[in-house]
Amino acid sequence: MINITLRQFEAFLAVANLHSFTAAGKYLHITQSAVSGLIKELEAQIGVALFDRTSRAVFLSPDGETLLPVARKALNEFELAERYAGELKNRRSGLIRLVGAPLIACTLLPIYMAEFSRIAPDISIKMLDEPMSRVQRCILNGDASLGFGPERPLEPDIMARTLFNTPVSMICRPDHHLAKKKITWSMIKKEPLIIVGRESIAKISSDIGGRGSFRIAHVVDQMPTACALAASGQGIVVAGPFSILLARGYGLVVAPIFKPVLNRAMMLYMHRNRALGAPDSLFISFLEGYLKKNDPNLPAGRTVADMAGAM
Repeated sequence: MINITLRQFEAFLAVANLHSFTAAGKYLHITQSAVSGLIKELEAQIGVALFDRTSRAVFLSPDGETLLPVARKALNEFELAERYAGELKNRRSGLIRLVGAPLIACTLLPIYMAEFSRIAPDISIKMLDEPMSRVQRCILNGDASLGFGPERPLEPDIMARTLFNTPVSMICRPDHHLAKKKITWSMIKKEPLIIVGRESIAKISSDIGGRGSFRIAHVVDQMPTACALAASGQGIVVAGPFSILLARGYGLVVAPIFKPVLNRAMMLYMHRNRALGAPDSLFISFLEGYLKKNDPNLPAGRTVADMAGAM
């Protein structure tokens, strides 16, 4: 009976990545001889040589190349199991882990977290801010239980519900020549555009009929970067009107875009097959009630500190 251990796979992957038993030992905080012993044990159990050794380096043998993806998957599955175990512990201790796309993470989510903390002070909330392309992956990996961001195609095992809708608007300097005009998408297409997440422009293009192309000046992952670029005159940004909570700090203004008016759904993402803890469910109930009383698209004249209130 083969009895492969996690430590053997860790040693195998370390040597495969570093091409050195000595370097693998330093990485794993064990001796070079301990690494060599783990590899010999693994090779003896499997019955094949996993490495071709030279005087200068160590390389995977053909059988080692075959084992490599299996070992990586096994180690990833174990790390995921550790996260699940942590989730069970966190449910008992009262921890919520959120992940937010760039714009909502630096505007609305901190407000919601502050308001929730007033009614549930014993529950801790940790937030990750990630590019929208990684929000669902964070949930699948167990790094977060709840995700927030604009509507995107769902990955397997992810489900979503709409939190609110927001009209796509223009963010620019107050002295921009479009700042005080009734703006259309044909006007937007003539301006240098700063994009937060490349995938967003494809959806906009589809919604307005795909006629003509945009002048992409910059593609960035974080909304503060986009605002800083816009403030320095590098272009304009398109986002929901609640972005004023951030944009105002850069001296920017927000204006609606017409012909057509595009509404974006801001979504709550969850794992389809993983039960939510009681703190997660409580946060969702709170958020749904809060949004019925507080329109996220109407923060005129207010800041994040104003809306979050005194702590």
